[in-house]
Amino acid sequence: MWGLRLRSAPAYVRVRVTSVAALSALVATTVGSALFVISLDHSLEVGLVSTARQEGSAIAAQLADGASPQQVVITGGDDVVVQLVSSNGRVAASDNEATMGRPLRSQPGTSTDRTVPGQEDHFTIVAKRIHATDAISLVVVGRSTEQADRARDVAIALLSIAVPVVVALLALIVWVSIGRALRPVEAMRREADAITSAHLHRRLAVPPGDDEIPALALTLNEMLDRIDQSHRLQRQFVSDASHELRSPLSAIRQTAEVADAYPERTSLPALAHDVLSESSRLENLVNALLLLARLDDTGSQPERGLVDLDDLVLEEVTRVRRTTDVSIDVSHVSAGQTEGSKILLGQVVRNLLDNAVRHASAQVSVCLQEEDEHVTMCVDDDGPGVPAEDADRIFERFVRLDEARAQEGGGAGLGLAIVRRIVDVAGGAVEVGRSPLGGARFRVVVPAAD
Repeated sequence: MWGLRLRSAPAYVRVRVTSVAALSALVATTVGSALFVISLDHSLEVGLVSTARQEGSAIAAQLADGASPQQVVITGGDDVVVQLVSSNGRVAASDNEATMGRPLRSQPGTSTDRTVPGQEDHFTIVAKRIHATDAISLVVVGRSTEQADRARDVAIALLSIAVPVVVALLALIVWVSIGRALRPVEAMRREADAITSAHLHRRLAVPPGDDEIPALALTLNEMLDRIDQSHRLQRQFVSDASHELRSPLSAIRQTAEVADAYPERTSLPALAHDVLSESSRLENLVNALLLLARLDDTGSQPERGLVDLDDLVLEEVTRVRRTTDVSIDVSHVSAGQTEGSKILLGQVVRNLLDNAVRHASAQVSVCLQEEDEHVTMCVDDDGPGVPAEDADRIFERFVRLDEARAQEGGGAGLGLAIVRRIVDVAGGAVEVGRSPLGGARFRVVVPAAD
């Protein structure tokens, strides 16, 4: 069902856009045509009234020049009606015997769409008062609306044909244009549909141009790059985790097999010590993997609150001092407060201290200060340091610069990766450089509490 929807999506968009465009054009052209017809009808009506008034003025001028009423009412056309109305309200003269009965208008003004005795057409009537003679007080002129009606009907007929043709032509243009515009999208859809987990190296072809569709293809390719990179990292993580988990399990099994084969050569306390040591290493590794998994889960946010980093540093230094002979200097630790998870930030301090003690020759120094809007913590050691080319790689998972030493110390190459991930979640940054003591300096910067 979902695949069918995907396949029909371009066609659905094409139909929808074409329908909306055609409907909008139909409404617009219909309204425009109606307004045009109304405007045309009004213009024709105004023209008839103007012509009738001019004819009435001409008749009034002829009467003023001494022409008789019977002479001025002669028009010779069926589309014009003329009446001269006397001061007593009777028709004194007319160009048609059928209109001698009563005046078409008894007062000055204009009448539209009037019927006239003896005529089939409708007329626009204009009455004009004159003072040229004492016998005639009103000139009435009527103009037939036949030509105006015919012009309006022709316009309506033409528009009735033109509107559907224009709408259909517009719909065809939109249909073809949308089809051409969506053709690269459909091609990208087919290519994306063919990309599976086994073909994550494939990328979509970017259409030519600089509009939204090439931008969409570039964005999708960037997304595929991120997915491919995440998939490779996941495979690498699973491979590395499997390797790391296999080492303590193999050691436990080998110890047990030797004790079983040669019981006289292995004492129970020695066997227990070896098994407990490797199981502790295994437990630490599993806990580190679980912590990384929780940190990678964007939907699982740790509980946040105010954290006194100086208290965490002093607690962890006290813990470490019980298990090592390395000197740890905390004379440069001052107050510093941030917002975050106390448990996770404590893990940062613990991992950095354990890493420094593991690599130090004799001395470790911790400094902490709050300045402006940031809290900075530095952990220094007098060990061999970190080569500049490995400054970024050291924070990757399962990376150990000294494999033999890491194995002996129980490190799995996850401590610094956990530090970077926790600091990232806290909105800070961590970096490694050269320490004044001669070894490595790990510098953590996190936002200070408001």
